Amino acid sequence: MESPFILELESLIDEIANQVIKRLRSDETYAALLGRRIEIQLQYPFVMHVYEGWETIFSSVEEHRAWLEVKRTLDETEQMERLALYVQGHTDCFAYLRKIGVLKL
Repeated sequence: MESPFILELESLIDEIANQVIKRLRSDETYAALLGRRIEIQLQYPFVMHVYEGWETIFSSVEEHRAWLEVKRTLDETEQMERLALYVQGHTDCFAYLRKIGVLKL
């Protein structure tokens, strides 16, 4: 069972991610990359079909299931990595504040 702290962080991560994305949309480099991705997907619909896991583009049901499993596990591991980075950032912040004498814990 996960700790209440981790469960609370997991519930906040989507809200934080949305705030970050809103901020990034005003960044020229991010906007250019996003635009390029959309351009490629429009030019090559196959790319989006693979990403969405359309079963008709796979040669067998097994390949389709394998793709879905890879995509699911990739999504889950990326979410865990983001959460771990967020927690590590908090840990580093507290350690730094203690080191410079702002926190006396």
